[in-house]
Amino acid sequence: MEPRSENPTAPGPTASGGGANDSSANGHGVTDDQTPGASFRAAQQTVAQILEYVGYYFSAKVDALKLSMRNMAVFAVLGVVALIAAAALVVTAVVQLCLGMAQALSALFHAGPWLGNLVTAFLLLGGIALVISMGMKKLTGQSRERTVKKYAARQQQQRAKFGEDVATKRGPLN
Repeated sequence: MEPRSENPTAPGPTASGGGANDSSANGHGVTDDQTPGASFRAAQQTVAQILEYVGYYFSAKVDALKLSMRNMAVFAVLGVVALIAAAALVVTAVVQLCLGMAQALSALFHAGPWLGNLVTAFLLLGGIALVISMGMKKLTGQSRERTVKKYAARQQQQRAKFGEDVATKRGPLN
């Protein structure tokens, strides 16, 4: 056999002593003497590797979101439980206060427990009715006041724009 010439583009061993298994400087195993099919397969492998990494990234992001949602749900449940516990504590305190008032009134009247319970119930219900009544008057008063101010401002705008307002207008209907 004849020795090969030292053509750098020729397939086979090169002057560096390597062959088809040499890696180029890019580190992907693609050499100058690879066929287009081999280069295409290497490119396909690189694209598949990138797609896998992108899938891994999105999978990690979805799992992090799921964990955040799970943590949020746990904290929401804990909040509801704490709210129920606080409400039970308030109810217990109110019941104890009412019982104490009733027992104190019973001792004050030198009567059976029924009189203290009855007077306490009337006092509490009357107080609740009074607070509700005052609250409703305040709310309706504020609403009426806002409405009166709104229409007074509108009439003032009408007077500024037209020289008269809806209250002073004499028209075919008046």
